Amino acid sequence: MKSALVIGIADGFGLHTATALLATGWRVRALMREPDALPACLRGIDVCAGSSASIDDVRHAAAGVDVIVFGANPPHPRWHAQAVPALDTAAAVAETLGLTLVFPANQQVYDPEDGSVFDESARLHPVSRNGSIQQRMESRLRLASRRGARVIVLRTGDFIGAHSGSGWSEALIRPVLRGYRLLHPGPAVHIHTWANLPDVARTASCLLARRDELPDFAEFQFSGYRISFWQLAEAVSQASGKAVELRPFPKRRLNPLSARIPLARELKEMGYLWEYEIHLKDDRLRATLNQVPHTPLPEALTVAGLVAGTGERNLHWSYVQTA
Repeated sequence: MKSALVIGIADGFGLHTATALLATGWRVRALMREPDALPACLRGIDVCAGSSASIDDVRHAAAGVDVIVFGANPPHPRWHAQAVPALDTAAAVAETLGLTLVFPANQQVYDPEDGSVFDESARLHPVSRNGSIQQRMESRLRLASRRGARVIVLRTGDFIGAHSGSGWSEALIRPVLRGYRLLHPGPAVHIHTWANLPDVARTASCLLARRDELPDFAEFQFSGYRISFWQLAEAVSQASGKAVELRPFPKRRLNPLSARIPLARELKEMGYLWEYEIHLKDDRLRATLNQVPHTPLPEALTVAGLVAGTGERNLHWSYVQTA
């Protein structure tokens, strides 16, 4: 039976990819500091107690598996310090044991001045601290692919999904008395790239099923949803059958908040992503897979728990300008 070690299984990419692999007959093992925190939907899988920062713990947990799914996503205050060392440990084990390592990448490595549409040949030229760390992580993976590991990088936009681990969609879509409020950090007409996390996980599972056909370093981009906030508001209304109030994010509060609220700090640093369009071209992915998983956006919002679905289709939304 095919087997995978998932690092970072509590939420986000790790949780959803573990679920997708189990659904297609894989045996899944988790490495967790606190095994009692295993999500209820994964009860019964093999769990190893240990830390992703310990090479001995990772090596022990990876014994006998075919794949390492790297879904570790430390909280924002610790991410800058912990992200690269955690990946380095997983990469070193994958090299030693000759395993395939799957990594979820993002669009922060691209420079908006290079254009608005990027494929896998585009240069990596980050313009933020987060992007620079992401580039270091991807460089480490390229090195691992030359040292005996096989690597699959799947680049996506911002996640939409239950327990996404990112916080953007949860922070911007909020229920209010008469329906929903959608905050937009940039212009309402701005086209942003989102990715439905269950679709991303199913795509990763499909790529793993064909891993023996892929190069040692296989990089793919997942285009997801390319939509404006107007279109997102329409999808929220379609899913809920309720009114949606579209409001600008209150940026006047950003500087006072940024010192103590992680999401505000993130918005201050990564605000350019809400001003410039960065779209991911997925021709390589479509040429590799017979079909790329895709869920209609209203359904994805409902499954993610961001919207209480009713099945109705009463489109009604408004724009509220704030000072």
